Amino acid sequence: MTETVSSPDTAAKIKALAPYLVMFGIALAVRIAHQIIMSRNDPMYGFLMQGGDNHTYDRWALEIAQTFWLGWDRIPFLHGPLYPYFLGLVYLRFGYSAGAAAWTQRFLGAFTVVLIFYLARRIFGKRAGWCAGIGAAFCPLFLLYEGEILVETLVLFVHVAALCVFVAAARMKTRRWWLLCGVALGICSLGRPNAILFIPVAAAWAAWIAPGTIRQRLVAACLVVAAAAAMIAPATFVNTFVGGRFHLVTHSGGVNLYIGNAPDASGVYFRPPSLQAIREEEGKHEYEIDWRGYLWQLATEEPGAIARNLLLKTKLFWQSGELPHNINFYLKQPYSPFLRSPFRWGLIAPLGLIGIFLSMKRHPLSRADDPRALLLAFFVLYMGSIVLVFVLSRLRLPALAVLFIFSGYAVSWFMEKVAAAWRARRLRPEILHAAAAVILCALLALALHSRDNPLLIRWNDYYNLGSAYEATGMRDKALEQYERGLEQTPEHPTLLHAANEIRGQNRTENE
Repeated sequence: MTETVSSPDTAAKIKALAPYLVMFGIALAVRIAHQIIMSRNDPMYGFLMQGGDNHTYDRWALEIAQTFWLGWDRIPFLHGPLYPYFLGLVYLRFGYSAGAAAWTQRFLGAFTVVLIFYLARRIFGKRAGWCAGIGAAFCPLFLLYEGEILVETLVLFVHVAALCVFVAAARMKTRRWWLLCGVALGICSLGRPNAILFIPVAAAWAAWIAPGTIRQRLVAACLVVAAAAAMIAPATFVNTFVGGRFHLVTHSGGVNLYIGNAPDASGVYFRPPSLQAIREEEGKHEYEIDWRGYLWQLATEEPGAIARNLLLKTKLFWQSGELPHNINFYLKQPYSPFLRSPFRWGLIAPLGLIGIFLSMKRHPLSRADDPRALLLAFFVLYMGSIVLVFVLSRLRLPALAVLFIFSGYAVSWFMEKVAAAWRARRLRPEILHAAAAVILCALLALALHSRDNPLLIRWNDYYNLGSAYEATGMRDKALEQYERGLEQTPEHPTLLHAANEIRGQNRTENE
């Protein structure tokens, strides 16, 4: 009797789970193929530049794996501690290798694709879910950073997972789900501290949509804040009582704000001359300087410069170009066909904007617990947190995930209109609407097209690639990269020295 009752129920569960298993299979198959190709072709595979973020994370994770503890010389934390501890567990379980990190992140990336698929399917329907999921599965930027010793894949996963928690909490509206919202935000903050800015907004949102009396609404807000604070507290205690400096998560916020908003800032991660002058005047490393006074001086004496920088960074955030830091997308593209797929910012941003417009036009927002309101609020807050500091390609990934969801809806809507016109066998208003959407998407893509080529490939990108070639004994290819860098900055001493070293070695061998 038990079997007869449970069998249909089990079959229904398997049927409901099947689309997600298929989506996971597609995403994982793409990642397996891409990982094999990159491990064989990419000269920078597993290569860590001294002083780069990937080198820092690698050393830190190795210390954690070996000592099972904090890594005393890295306190107070410069970077969010979530990724080093995640990577340390990977090294502890699978051994110290670039392959162990890359394969773990490939699996995590496949799960992220499934979460994007789930959100699009849950909010906009099955067709939109498949459109968003397939696009995310082949997204070259997701694939690129999954193979690197960088925080991006983990940050993307926890942010998209947090969105899933908030969507569920908006439906359930129970104390357990308010707690889970706070836990999710606390974990996101440990990965990248800009998520702390979301906590008060999330608390206000919980109080707004929670059912019941004013007291019950305040309890909902307090649960979100308390759970987030409980997750962040260990990092705060370690910074304060072990590192001797009070910081919620990291101590790099002040210098990053100055780098992004100085009068001579460029909008990307580049130490401006004014920062170097302050370092010399203070006689300290930039991470030891108290930047609050300098930031206040900027706000009071040069508000125009700050406004100009914010406008510049907003433009850089929306442009199609992938601004590099440590890893350059354009120099990696030739090594795998998957990195040449079109599903990146330049295409997904216009499609996503059209999806937002169509969604709002057809079904205007009327309630704060509408999942679309959550996606849009997250997108705007996240964009603001990036524009407040500086813009890099890898920092945009969580925002790109939201745009994938709305772009899935835009493509689904377009397919629906074309199918309706095809069934009618005549020119109908639907096909005209679809054509107008395509034209609008093309115009948006043109408007967002990046023309800042010197920002997209810089001398140090060629230097990094050349160093990787040189480390593997491919001196001719290394020299080629150094010379390409010298075309941009002909007198750069680092490039000149590296190129002359190889030329000298070649002359010695020829003699």
